[in-house]
Amino acid sequence: MIRKPAAWRRKFTFQGRPYFYNRIPFNNRAERAVEIPLAFEFLKRSSMQANILEIGNTLQYYENMLSDAYGLHSRLIIDKFEVDLAVENLDIMHLDPQKKYHAIVSVSTVEHVGQHCDPSGVFGEQKQISDREAPLKAIAKVYDLLEVGGRALITVPFGKLIDGGWYIQFSSDYLQLLTTSYRIPQEAISIGLLRRITSEPVWNNPRQIWVEAMPEELAEVRYDDMLSGARAIAVIELTKQNEPYLLDFDVPPTPLSYESSQLSKGLFLTVGTIRKTVSSLVLHR
Repeated sequence: MIRKPAAWRRKFTFQGRPYFYNRIPFNNRAERAVEIPLAFEFLKRSSMQANILEIGNTLQYYENMLSDAYGLHSRLIIDKFEVDLAVENLDIMHLDPQKKYHAIVSVSTVEHVGQHCDPSGVFGEQKQISDREAPLKAIAKVYDLLEVGGRALITVPFGKLIDGGWYIQFSSDYLQLLTTSYRIPQEAISIGLLRRITSEPVWNNPRQIWVEAMPEELAEVRYDDMLSGARAIAVIELTKQNEPYLLDFDVPPTPLSYESSQLSKGLFLTVGTIRKTVSSLVLHR
């Protein structure tokens, strides 16, 4: 149930720091309200460094003239599917492991790695079988790509563990696999959680209120399928430690209980196939 606040706020707080909500009206129906300011602040702190990587072409849609002052353009942007002059179409899993980065940022992207195509059919692959732990492998890859002392900021949907077909919604048990299965040092990981507690009942750029939360508060939180957005997010920060890290994907999957809907996954796959076929026919007329 949506609760109407006494007054909408311009700022939210995360780990003791105030941030202005994102109010740029591009795909700003849910978690982008808080992800964008967090990511820009991370890049601002990293802007004096040469080797910066963005995984998933997200932030340039929200950049403005201040970006030049912060040096936010000076980064490599990779996206496996989105075609743009500023983007290199690369798969994160295929990046050269010898090339290291001082800072890596990824906004609502890794949860889609290794999953089916999105409902639009524009992004992702037509797969019959997905790898439910591929998002964790992508995070392990991010950690491996950092130089010693380098930092990464990654945002993902959080709550009940859900296989949504084109995304995995993370849970506490799922996140724990980063240390137990993929051997990222515990001291290298910091995780904060934010929850959306209310939103204006409008489709485009609603005002929202997000607050920090504890894992147990979010155990039953579902992904907002109507808005194609998260009702809660995990903000994962990685700091590369001195000890050598052996990236190893040859680990057996952990038996976790994923909530999923074969109907919705099948629908996503069907709609994606139809839309891609129609787009192809239009392009080849």
